[in-house]
Amino acid sequence: MISLTGTAPQPLSHYLKALGVFRILAEQADPEARGWWEDERFHIETALHPQDVESFFLAEYRPTPLVTPWNGGSGFFGRDEALRGIEESQTQRLHLYRTTIQTARAILKEFGLEKKPDNKDKRPLVQACRNRFPDAAVAWVDAAVVLTTGDLGFPPLAGTGGNDGNLEFTNNFMQRILNVMSPKTGQPTDTGGMWLRAALWGDATPELIRGAIGQFSPGEAGGPNARSGFSGESLVNPWDYIFMLEGALVFASAAAKRLEKQSGSVVSAPFTVYPTTVGHRSTAELDGAQAARAEMWMPLWRQPVSLPELLYIFREGRAQLSGDRVRRTAKNGVDFARACATLAVDRGIESFQRYAFLMRSGKAYLAVPLNRFIVRRQAYAELLAELDTWLDLFARVENTSHAFQSALHRIREAEFLYCQYGGARRMQDVLVALGRAEQLLARVPSARQKVPPLVLRNPGWWRASDDGSPEFRIAGAFVSVYPGSAGSIRSFLSPVDPGHPGRWGPETDPPRVVWKHTDVAANMAAVLRRRLLETHRSVGGGENAGSAAISTDEFDKPTAGPRTVPLSLIGQFLKDPGWDARVADLIWGLLPLYRSVASDEVRSSGSPGFRFHRSMTPLPWAYILARLISAPNAQLQRVFPGAMPLPVPDRMLSLLAAGELNRAAGVAEQRLRGSGFSSPFFRKGSLPRVNHWTAGNPQRTGTRILAALALPIADRDLRQLAQLAGLTSETGAEAAQPGILP
Repeated sequence: MISLTGTAPQPLSHYLKALGVFRILAEQADPEARGWWEDERFHIETALHPQDVESFFLAEYRPTPLVTPWNGGSGFFGRDEALRGIEESQTQRLHLYRTTIQTARAILKEFGLEKKPDNKDKRPLVQACRNRFPDAAVAWVDAAVVLTTGDLGFPPLAGTGGNDGNLEFTNNFMQRILNVMSPKTGQPTDTGGMWLRAALWGDATPELIRGAIGQFSPGEAGGPNARSGFSGESLVNPWDYIFMLEGALVFASAAAKRLEKQSGSVVSAPFTVYPTTVGHRSTAELDGAQAARAEMWMPLWRQPVSLPELLYIFREGRAQLSGDRVRRTAKNGVDFARACATLAVDRGIESFQRYAFLMRSGKAYLAVPLNRFIVRRQAYAELLAELDTWLDLFARVENTSHAFQSALHRIREAEFLYCQYGGARRMQDVLVALGRAEQLLARVPSARQKVPPLVLRNPGWWRASDDGSPEFRIAGAFVSVYPGSAGSIRSFLSPVDPGHPGRWGPETDPPRVVWKHTDVAANMAAVLRRRLLETHRSVGGGENAGSAAISTDEFDKPTAGPRTVPLSLIGQFLKDPGWDARVADLIWGLLPLYRSVASDEVRSSGSPGFRFHRSMTPLPWAYILARLISAPNAQLQRVFPGAMPLPVPDRMLSLLAAGELNRAAGVAEQRLRGSGFSSPFFRKGSLPRVNHWTAGNPQRTGTRILAALALPIADRDLRQLAQLAGLTSETGAEAAQPGILP
């Protein structure tokens, strides 16, 4: 076994160098060789010793004939020393190269081309080269050019058909060949052995030559700040360049196998996708397609593979997605991340080194190493397929403010990070980004004509995003409230149809949407009051909540839902606004889950309620009474069998909103007395232990109490509140003791 200590997954030149060394050894020296990545370097299992490897490359290696007669800088137009040197060589090691050059000249003569061909002549010229070149030379044609119907495509690894701007890859390759071997005898040059040991084993070398390496190694490309002083020239080890282009042949594009009707030359190349400006700071400021040419995800594997096995993996370049009953190839970086997270890539690949070909240094492209992406299954990553169709529609919305592009970027970024790291918190981030996109749609009527409200039907979204945090439990409970006669809670935040939240609704007067740019408690309170109003209207009670006759079914008051919040969290929510920002984000993010909110699985995951302990935050007397009154009548009757229905006094709500807690509690006491309830505390006006709630900012406290009334609580917690209030009904029923927690 040999370890190529001069290789590494980055920069790209060193990755390709590893593939080049392995490919050449397996093809020309040891067909049984096997290679793999480990400890950030490439290893080869071979019968050859390191000294044998050096001797082979110095004395026997036969370069692959790389030529690009369709490019102006290829050396075929005018006298070129490098091409002429190989064409007039005498060593057997360059025999195939000479033959390929002669064939190329014959083809150019037949086409009557004495100068760089026009674009219209390039396709038939490339086709002729591919038909008549030796098989070894065809591999480079396939790596550099994709023959599509009526046009040429250029996989990013070879620039634009074998060159990048003024840098011609194959001509430089021929120059480097002449740097390491004599064209007459084939013997190594005086410095060829030193350069080879540096390329293979990472030995230090005091001598490098002036030469361009192009996009493959940004750190060696020269330019400003490349060396001491203001600027530095590009220096290269000839063997590094030779091995690099030899390794690029592994990526022969195989367009006939991989092109799809929606694909172009970018995605026809193995492990190559359209660029995505997510997942790394180097791509964060890209703007427009010209800033990035493509992404390449270079596979890393730990199991030894033979060259035929490796070539099969690269020819297939498998990274597939399933969604909308269609299986498709990954098209961009987010798709590729999803393929990794669902194990939809070739088995045995442990990770990918992600590269982006970014425009830097003027108009030159450089292969910038981005992040290392580990291939591992992320639970629930398949759920992201449910977003595909909606995101395609959202991406087509044109907006001059770029607000929609920014919103889409945040969604893609959240998807990428979830696929990379997983976890409920990152799935929440996906939903939060989707919620912000809906807020944008809610403000732009023209966009709503093109994009419907997002609906997520799979209940797995709840499991994937539920981290048990207080913010998620509060937001989930608020969103889970049953529509009842008031309509979907989503219609009070976003202009959707109250009965069909999966489509936009008509404008109403007054508007149903009451969620504004203010704090979450004020918004939750506004939603509660408007939902109560809509409920009373629907049963013919008018706008006066105090006189409304309300039915006793589960939806008589819009405060019931399958997800409940325990009293311990209610107390903290009333006291501390520290959760508000995240709660607001999660409320919007969870709105698309309305269809799955009432599933048995979600219902069973609701909070069971908690006993009231002395250490728990004391609850305001006004909240205790208001919560008892605003509880659904069906729930109240489960706590007090046979109790009369309790209407919600509108005056109580108004006093709470104004911060008049004691007066609101007095109105609640009157309402309870009028419905046949009594308590020894009614005569005292308020409990001594909750007087501290009247200090500070009572209006904020009253608003937060209203917001808390919108959160469903469990039966046992309602029982607990009744016991705290000492409440009994004229039927003789007292609130039963809560059962033992499971």
